[in-house]
Amino acid sequence: MPRPRVSLLVGNPTARSGKAEAAIAAAMEGLTKARLEPEFFSTLPQGATVAALADRLERGDVARVIYLGGDGTFAETAKGIILARERCGVDTPMGMLPMGTANDQGRSFGVHSGLKALPDNIAIIAAGVEQWLDVGQVEAFDAAGEVVDHDLWFDSWGLGLSAQILAKRNRDRKIVAKIPVLRQLYRDKLVYIRAGLSSLAKNALKSLVGKARFAALITIDGETRELGGINDIVIKGTLLYGGDWIFDPTSKPDDGKFEVIIVENPADWGATTLRAHKRNPVTSDDLAVLGLAPKQIPRGSQIEVKIFRPAGMGPVPSQIDGEEYVSTDHYRIRNLFHYLRIIVPEDPHWV
Repeated sequence: MPRPRVSLLVGNPTARSGKAEAAIAAAMEGLTKARLEPEFFSTLPQGATVAALADRLERGDVARVIYLGGDGTFAETAKGIILARERCGVDTPMGMLPMGTANDQGRSFGVHSGLKALPDNIAIIAAGVEQWLDVGQVEAFDAAGEVVDHDLWFDSWGLGLSAQILAKRNRDRKIVAKIPVLRQLYRDKLVYIRAGLSSLAKNALKSLVGKARFAALITIDGETRELGGINDIVIKGTLLYGGDWIFDPTSKPDDGKFEVIIVENPADWGATTLRAHKRNPVTSDDLAVLGLAPKQIPRGSQIEVKIFRPAGMGPVPSQIDGEEYVSTDHYRIRNLFHYLRIIVPEDPHWV
């Protein structure tokens, strides 16, 4: 069999009101100039992309798969690569041409997003330096202990306040998309900020009467922690969160462990995000004076979360990779060690 040579570019030409079509054309031109023999593969609706991509990869002529788009395209591309490997042993590395807003996966390794970054990102892909990425596997259980859903994630899983913000952002995004003027002015980051401030304000009010917090049992590699009242849990795989926060600068994407960030209340959420902001000029001593001394962030490869809601509290929102996920009271997360090969800069570092 001849050596695989094709660079399969995965993208959605209808995304971003059709603007992705121009980005795809520019990427195809750049990949051709780099002699990477590009072939375009369009994403498919209703979740059909993963299986179709695996089918294509099983022909054995693809040297690398390159996603172009946001977190959703990243996830579909990665799942297609993993499915092809699990079905027939074809293991293909993934290159990144991010176009999304936060771009946590790419920026955690020094890969910028947008059209202006295409030449540099194509050069990174052509150089072909690879690094492993640990992948998260989540199972959601019902009250009887039966699995109601399972999925893979590549950046973060979480429940509580952060997931509520994301859910509100997604609802606001759908409303904005229907109004042409707002669609031009009210971009994703503004939607996210509005959702965050709205959710934070509502949670602060609810916390005063004790209705926004929930109890939890969190088991990390066999050690169980009993928490009387919290607002948020985030389990992190890559370094950056939301494009701007680094909860643990010593974390690695390929060390077999995930970081578990536990937030006890809205004030703690604000303090945590202040401490973790990547461009925070305040020193550790300054934070200690303010009563914001660094919190120890536990790590683990096997994590189980059981939550207990007070009477009258509805389902707690959850998310994977910035998209809404099943809301239940019992989850199990596993670190799949060295489960995806990604193409990164020769000297990977966050941006």
